[in-house]
Amino acid sequence: MKPEALFKLLQNRSLRSVQGLTLTEVLIGVITAGIVIGGAGYGLAAITASNRTEDARAERRMEMSRALEFISDEVKTARGIARDPAGELSVQSPSFSLPTGAQLLLVINTSRASESIIYYLAPPPANSVLQGPQVLYRWGPSFDATGNYSNANIPTGWLSRPLLDLVANTAGTGSCDTTNQTQIPSNNANRRGFFVCLDTDGDTRQGRLASLQLSSNINRVIGGAERLNLNTQAFARNSTTGSGGGGLPAGILNPANNGDLTPPNDVSLRFQVLGGAIQCGTTDVPVTTNLEFTDPDGNITRATINQNNPLNKDPGTVARVRVESISNLRQVNCGNNITISTGPNRPNSNNFRVLKNGDAIPNFIPFNNQASIDVFLRPILGADGRVKIRDNQLIYLFELGTTSQSSTAFDMQDNVVLVTVNPEQTQP
Repeated sequence: MKPEALFKLLQNRSLRSVQGLTLTEVLIGVITAGIVIGGAGYGLAAITASNRTEDARAERRMEMSRALEFISDEVKTARGIARDPAGELSVQSPSFSLPTGAQLLLVINTSRASESIIYYLAPPPANSVLQGPQVLYRWGPSFDATGNYSNANIPTGWLSRPLLDLVANTAGTGSCDTTNQTQIPSNNANRRGFFVCLDTDGDTRQGRLASLQLSSNINRVIGGAERLNLNTQAFARNSTTGSGGGGLPAGILNPANNGDLTPPNDVSLRFQVLGGAIQCGTTDVPVTTNLEFTDPDGNITRATINQNNPLNKDPGTVARVRVESISNLRQVNCGNNITISTGPNRPNSNNFRVLKNGDAIPNFIPFNNQASIDVFLRPILGADGRVKIRDNQLIYLFELGTTSQSSTAFDMQDNVVLVTVNPEQTQP
């Protein structure tokens, strides 16, 4: 081939090689590249979002677990948890004031502090770093470097501190056994992301085995909010040892009976009045203590006791006991008598307390220079100011002067009755 022809051929091939793609080919390439890059980008975003969600889930679970562990540790060293937190608050923690809009949940009676420790839910403060809808707070003593309470006996210096935020506004999947447990709060409609199931163990005022139910939300990057639920159990071990006597039989103090005793048929009982003080002006008011016994056949008998006249009941003779105190105001021309009695649906049930070994004495101010309540209980008070009786004994305290807890006369010391189960087991 001539050189001129070869040159032309090469020149024509070069021109064809740089002519490029057609518009259709370019569009197809752009679309294909977009699909590939978009798919890869979405996959990368999904993986990143999944990793972030998993990290948030793991972190939230860890925070929830730590909160439950902290509460459990505090319960384990306590004497018990109040079944009616609102009713016991002024008695066990008079230095605490529940914030407006807060929900009271735990009143923990501990021997390691002068007042009970409080847990409650409340919305986060405005402009706070805490996130809602609810925050779990603790009011109680601070801790030192060794983990012990640093100001246990100075409740006026205790602060409310947040334990956990992002607590849900509604209850999670957990529930209480309403037959065998006390639910706090009692109304299902009032349950939020933290509530308590307290086992029925024979104590009308407080329980020891608690199921703690906690629910929280996390906001996933993809897919919206996710609910996390955790629960644990804690048992109040009552770190102060009892003082003998064989203990209280199961079921003798069922919360549903509101202070009535329902002893098994194999136990004996002893009732005695320790003392009391009630005045109308400067005049002492006589006080009557009555006991109503229901035998296994349903027959009812009554008896009156005083400091010089205790009463014993043999095994198998009593199925139920009602304890009643009367202030005989009419005898001193001071108005109508006031009668306070144990039992379901009885009026003014806040006018008596049933205490067992290790319980705190109600912190009411004695009226009109009457002897403070610890005078009557001094022989059976521990060094920490709590009841120190034998494990088979109970103390009944009655307020007989007024039914208003806001009255200066309300001092819960007008009559003090001691009940001993199986007294033959109690050594002097």
